[in-house]
Amino acid sequence: MINWFTSRKGAVTLSIITLLTHLWRSFLDAMFVFPTDIGDETYMHLAALIYTALLAGWTWAIISAASGSRRGLVATFIINGLIWLMIPVSTLFFYCPIDCLVDAGWIFVLVNTLNLIFGFLAAVSLGLQLRKTRQVNELAHS
Repeated sequence: MINWFTSRKGAVTLSIITLLTHLWRSFLDAMFVFPTDIGDETYMHLAALIYTALLAGWTWAIISAASGSRRGLVATFIINGLIWLMIPVSTLFFYCPIDCLVDAGWIFVLVNTLNLIFGFLAAVSLGLQLRKTRQVNELAHS
């Protein structure tokens, strides 16, 4: 299990799972959060464009990482970390503290928890993979 977790395949798989949980979270936000918090259709469209661009970039980075690109690994690590800090961690500590989570419903709690767990696991696995590829590159250039 440790070998899989520290492998490129494990890092990519965890990143895909994190992307899927964030996509699920995005749909829930679009259905329940944005209409009440944003309200204006212009801002709703802008939010949809930003989410689409972010998710498309993340998908590209994961595909690139899966094909062996170090830049893809770095991009996946950065996007995963930014999303992880901006959405599930911020929701837990700033946007929606514990008393708000009860009002949000169990499905929001579930998706946020899954996003927290898989985002963290993906970050650790990607970080280990980046360290491993850097060490291999340094040995090759020595």
